[in-house]
Amino acid sequence: MTTQNLGEAWFRLMSEAMRGSGYAQEAVRALTSSTTSMTDLSRWMTQFLPAGVNTPAQTELFGEWLEQWWKLMGVVPRHRYLELLERHENLRLRLEECEKARKVTGSMNLQDAQEETRKVMDLWGTMLDSMLKTQSEMMQNFFPGRENPAEGSRGELPERAGSGGSENAS
Repeated sequence: MTTQNLGEAWFRLMSEAMRGSGYAQEAVRALTSSTTSMTDLSRWMTQFLPAGVNTPAQTELFGEWLEQWWKLMGVVPRHRYLELLERHENLRLRLEECEKARKVTGSMNLQDAQEETRKVMDLWGTMLDSMLKTQSEMMQNFFPGRENPAEGSRGELPERAGSGGSENAS
């Protein structure tokens, strides 16, 4: 059977369905409820189209026509809608998992940054302690007789500090 006969059989079936024929409407309902796999289309064509129309080449051609027909009519078949709905749900779940992982990674990075900050502050504190210790040792070496050389030095030299106080007393 030629493609013309397949097209003719399809349009005849559609016109019968529009007239209200129960058989044709059942055929359309069955077509919209099944998937468009080649075996389902072949089974549907055997059941609802005239003999001789159902060949593998005709089935493949009919599947392509059916897809184009649905696009032309602006229809999304139920099986395709359910597939897309399932795919959407899977993608939404994956997105939620990725967002959770990103938040965990972000908090881990924040903890790492806090830990590094703590290390830098500890290192800075150690360096300051070491510097103060070194300066204290230098001051003790420079002013050997005093415990804390910074106490008596307010612009006075250490030797004169003791003698300056005795002159003012007399």
